[in-house]
Amino acid sequence: MVFSTIAAVSTPRGKGGVALLRVSGPDAFAVASRVFYPMDGKDFTLAPRKQIYGEIRTPDGRSVLDDGLLCAFPAPHSFTGEDVVEICCHGGEVVTASVLEALLTAGAVMAGPGEFSRRAHVNGKMSLSAAEGIADLLDAKTREAVVLSSKHARGAVSEKIAAIAEKLTAASSSLWAYLDYPEEDLQSLTDEEMTSSLSEVLGDIRALSASFRTGRAVNNGIPGVIVGKPNAGKSTFFNALLREERSIVTSIPGTTRDTVDAPLMMGRILVDLSDTAGIRRETDDVVESIGIDRSLSAITGAELIFALFDRSVPFDENDQKVIDALHGAPEGAVILPVLTKCDLPAVLDEARISLGEKPLTLSLKEGADLTELTERVEKAFVTDEDLYREGAVITNARQAACLNRAAERIESAVSSIRSGAKDLATLDLEEALATLLETDGKSAGEKILNEVFSRFCVGK
Repeated sequence: MVFSTIAAVSTPRGKGGVALLRVSGPDAFAVASRVFYPMDGKDFTLAPRKQIYGEIRTPDGRSVLDDGLLCAFPAPHSFTGEDVVEICCHGGEVVTASVLEALLTAGAVMAGPGEFSRRAHVNGKMSLSAAEGIADLLDAKTREAVVLSSKHARGAVSEKIAAIAEKLTAASSSLWAYLDYPEEDLQSLTDEEMTSSLSEVLGDIRALSASFRTGRAVNNGIPGVIVGKPNAGKSTFFNALLREERSIVTSIPGTTRDTVDAPLMMGRILVDLSDTAGIRRETDDVVESIGIDRSLSAITGAELIFALFDRSVPFDENDQKVIDALHGAPEGAVILPVLTKCDLPAVLDEARISLGEKPLTLSLKEGADLTELTERVEKAFVTDEDLYREGAVITNARQAACLNRAAERIESAVSSIRSGAKDLATLDLEEALATLLETDGKSAGEKILNEVFSRFCVGK
């Protein structure tokens, strides 16, 4: 495939010390030579991967726009796999736009979003999962997200998928040989051994797919909510987690009338946390009633729910209302019961709180140690420490969907082998391998590539 020569500014728009412009394509060196004039008069292509100082001029050579540095990267030893030139100029908006205009006048065309990275993928310089890792790196909101995305960009997911694909090919090759040459008796594995090997591959795929929960929690954040009856200590708890006074705290029940939102790091997990109005059976206050409705609605969209109960008072109908409301939580949501005001004598019947998790007791009157709470949140969302250390964690729905489809096909193949329909099993295994490789872009179509690289900024 022959591409045009593209150019774009790769640094953020605005005033800065330096701006970087990138040119890539078959005419990259020719375009740059019409704009950049080395001070030593030498041909910059003779010094690849070295910065050359020179003047940046309009293509007719009459006007000097700026002075700066140029670095040439001959194909295939460049980011895109094509001839690439990077020009650094002063970082003013007008001077940067002028240099870009000069490059476009000299023969380049404007790059689209993510077009440099897309060319790197198409030219075999970068897997699709690595490209997605770069996109995640650019969007990272936390240091943990930076570390994980950096591992993706360096191929951690690619390596894991390649290893699984190799095992899948090895496990199914015996079946393919048997069906292609039945008279030669080439089947090296028994049916039981074959299904056992495929089941092992299936386990690897399922584990990798399940890591999407972790990747999403680290990279994108999860919606979290604090719920409880009025005066259960929700706002105090919210402020303690944030280590700042975000919600108003009083002894008057119903002080919080609306949700209060804030991002929060809990260990490696990013939580978009909401403090909510207290849930009670009945209220004559119209505003409070609206707040309660919003609290109930917040539960239906939360993946992490802190359910607070005041241990210093008896369990009542409002506590039961909270428990009933939690039945509306999404499937798989983590619900952590928290007993508050534990500096006071215990009155609450804890046996009435049946939420599947052991309640955590906290006193927030003079601060609290939230270490155990943070550890429980991390444990709920980082379910495979080995995969996390490797960086082989799925971070987007596209990858997870591919893995799930591959797993379904392997399950179907195992079923076919057990029932004696080995010819059907081969079709399932071929589709499983193709779908598995699609996770890393080995067989991704144009539509998928368009969706992936549309996330990128222009110039990357």
